[in-house]
Amino acid sequence: MYTPCVIKPGFRTLIHTATTVFILYLLSACSETEEQVNEVVRPVKLFTVKDSGKENIREFPATVEATEEAEVSFRVSGELIEFPVHPADEVRKGQLLARLDDRDFRNTAAVRQANYDLAAADYRRIASLRDKKVVSVADYDQANARLKSSKISLQLAKDQLRDTVLNAPFSGRIAQTMVENYQSVKAQQPILILQSNNTLDVSIQVPETIITKIREEEVNRDYSPTVRFAGNPNKEYSLTYKEHDTRVTPGTQSYTAVFTMQTPEELTIYPGMGGTVTIDLSKVTFRPKALAEYIIPLTAVLKDDSTGKNSAWVYNPETGTVNPVEVTLGAVTEQGITILSGLEAGDEIVSAGLSRLHPGMAVKPLERERGL
Repeated sequence: MYTPCVIKPGFRTLIHTATTVFILYLLSACSETEEQVNEVVRPVKLFTVKDSGKENIREFPATVEATEEAEVSFRVSGELIEFPVHPADEVRKGQLLARLDDRDFRNTAAVRQANYDLAAADYRRIASLRDKKVVSVADYDQANARLKSSKISLQLAKDQLRDTVLNAPFSGRIAQTMVENYQSVKAQQPILILQSNNTLDVSIQVPETIITKIREEEVNRDYSPTVRFAGNPNKEYSLTYKEHDTRVTPGTQSYTAVFTMQTPEELTIYPGMGGTVTIDLSKVTFRPKALAEYIIPLTAVLKDDSTGKNSAWVYNPETGTVNPVEVTLGAVTEQGITILSGLEAGDEIVSAGLSRLHPGMAVKPLERERGL
């Protein structure tokens, strides 16, 4: 016999309450899930750790100079009668550069030659009489002095005659002429500038921050810096160290360093032109890794006061999160702070707002709007 199921009013109320609680739980769970999904991802400013090897490579603006340069002049005054060279002419050592009218010098040399001959004859005669004790010692000494004086005067006249001809002291190129032919010139007045053309000097200004790190005994003698010129920027030319100043260049905190190079055949380079010198500082500084450490902004390091440890926050582009990495600090420089360990080249680190980060925090790189 069938007996109908009768739900009591109290039980019905219990079921209604349980159902309501369950529905509220589901709504709460969905709300929390939605809040987690819609959690704001904080934008952060990132800094890329540079390759330490590239930090060693430095480029310096350079100026080309002549290895040898001379302002050529006569030792005597006179009138130019021969001036066969022109600017940019190449000359060989000993080649004629200029000649003065030598008539007065030849006449002077002839007169002094005659005076010397007379003094020599007079000396021989008095010396012969002195052997016979006919003349006094004083007469003999005077004759000897006149002979020596006339000899010196004759030699001076011959030297001045030779000085009317000007020859190239070394092989090179005429950089500039300062007078014209048939012009009267004075002794020591520059008439032209001669520059060597087989080698060139390349000078740069080296800051004191680099000079202080150079030790002669630590320099790699086999290393050669290079230079490039605007006329052929893809070609590098080897340089050889020549010298450097130990006195600061006026108006700067830098010192002049000079290198030498062979004059290139395929490129015309004149003194005064500019270039770019590339130097690997690890080859010339007393610490091979003096500039090999990573340098990051000061704001990219956070110190934990409880542990005293320093950390940088590394961004993982695959997960979009950041995590702290303990780092060892070095010296503070004008560019930032030196990191001795803990980071690698190519790491992306947060460079600001570190106190608001926590491990595993989701972030996104800060992108500036156009125009900002």
